[in-house]
Amino acid sequence: MTDLAPSTFCPVYRAIGVLQEKWVLHIVRALLDGEKGFNELARAVGGCNSATLTQRLESLEDLGLIFKRTEDGGGKLARSVYSLTPAGQQLQTVIDAIDSWATSHLGSSEAHPAH
Repeated sequence: MTDLAPSTFCPVYRAIGVLQEKWVLHIVRALLDGEKGFNELARAVGGCNSATLTQRLESLEDLGLIFKRTEDGGGKLARSVYSLTPAGQQLQTVIDAIDSWATSHLGSSEAHPAH
């Protein structure tokens, strides 16, 4: 019998591998409100540097979770606009479940100050 890592056969491990990357759920949550340009998305996510945001967006695009559209800048630089694909939109249920669990079990941030 070979030693296979759980990620090779369990969809949950594969999904966690994607969703655990820092900023991924923040990006998805921001895009659930609708499409956003890069700068608007950076503001919505908050705290993520441009290089990391670019890398996460490319990764999510490669996975088929987001769609990148380039708009003509009309003489200016082209503008990239990001939106969720249907697969990305299905993460709404994941985010709702996390929100529900956190509200029930962690309460408000005032009740649990940072250490």
